[in-house]
Amino acid sequence: MAKRGYDVFIDYDRTLRQIEAELARLGIALGIDWADESRVRALAREVLEHWRSGGRPARVERQQLPRRTLYGLVGLLVLTMPCAPGAAQEPDTVRSSLARAFESIQGPA
Repeated sequence: MAKRGYDVFIDYDRTLRQIEAELARLGIALGIDWADESRVRALAREVLEHWRSGGRPARVERQQLPRRTLYGLVGLLVLTMPCAPGAAQEPDTVRSSLARAFESIQGPA
């Protein structure tokens, strides 16, 4: 990806690692087992449905906030990966699991 003027100030690899770490922490809080492919695939479907529906219900209940935070973090992960030069190097468990899940429900790119 060609660098834009403001890219030189952003450490995308570090940002990607931070997003992955936050997803892992939130996954623990939500009881997500990233090694359970069928559950992660169901989560990927849920995230896609959330994005396709516009992602903004009229009212969000307090219990839904961690789940909606997860949707946002997955979105940040997806947007950050193409910019991170080290993204192809040793993906962590969360990113690997999500990548397999999204590929299985959407097919290879």
